[in-house]
Amino acid sequence: MALDDTDRRRFLIAGLVSLLALPALWWFNRDDPSSGPNTASVGVDVGGTLDGEPLDQPDDAITIESSIGRTNLPSEPTILDQPPIFLDGPASAVGGVSEIAVPNDDSLETIITRATFGDFSGTNRCLARNIDTGQEITVINLDNNRAITCRVSLAPATQSADLVLHTSQFETLADLTDAPIPVQIRL
Repeated sequence: MALDDTDRRRFLIAGLVSLLALPALWWFNRDDPSSGPNTASVGVDVGGTLDGEPLDQPDDAITIESSIGRTNLPSEPTILDQPPIFLDGPASAVGGVSEIAVPNDDSLETIITRATFGDFSGTNRCLARNIDTGQEITVINLDNNRAITCRVSLAPATQSADLVLHTSQFETLADLTDAPIPVQIRL
């Protein structure tokens, strides 16, 4: 982003104001006599007053005089001394084996491989290694989930790729510059 002179001046002024204002606020607030809020929760008195009169303190109340001062704790056990509480639900057997949910296998036989393109006769044909000739397969691009179907032809022995699609079919799945792409073959 290119800044012009007006923007630069605004940033400079904002920076100077921040450099002066933040230390000044700290300086004026550092000698504040109140050490914190004067509210109590769950019957705990933090040593404050109500309308200029001191608050009544029961014998079993916890009194905190200051953040450094002494603390009078009750003689009853604290929450840390109590046993843990478990939520409702089925209890597991001690030493038992937990059942882990695993998704079912795909009902179709699938192969994960890489596909490239080539120019050969027949736009609905593809050359695949280790798949029977004449079988119709579905090829799914794992990067974008686009899919095509093609009929497998006998792959030449010199073919190095596992799957070669016709150029027009490959363009349906991905851009030609992305070749080879990761695909899933469903038989």
